[in-house]
Amino acid sequence: MASTEPASGGYRTAVRWGLLFAGLITVGMRVPELHQFWFQWHALGEVDAAAAGSYRRYFLGESGITLFVLAMAAGLFWMLGPRRKKAE
Repeated sequence: MASTEPASGGYRTAVRWGLLFAGLITVGMRVPELHQFWFQWHALGEVDAAAAGSYRRYFLGESGITLFVLAMAAGLFWMLGPRRKKAE
C-alpha cells in the first residue's frame, strides 16, 4: 500500500534546512569582520599594545559568537533530522 506521507518531508524538512541556511548566512556575514579584527590585531601588535589588545578581544568575542551560531545551526539540523522508526 502507498504511503500517505509526502516524499519531501514536509514542514519539518523545510524548517530544518531553513535554520541551517540562516545559520550559515549569519556565519558568512561575520567572517569579513573576523578577518578585519585579526588583521588589525596583528598589524598593531608592536605599534600600540592597547589597541592590539582591543582587537584581540573583539576577534575572540566574534569568534566565540560565530562558533556558537554554527554549532546551534548544526545541532538543530541534526535534531530535526528524519526520525528513525523503532524496531518492533
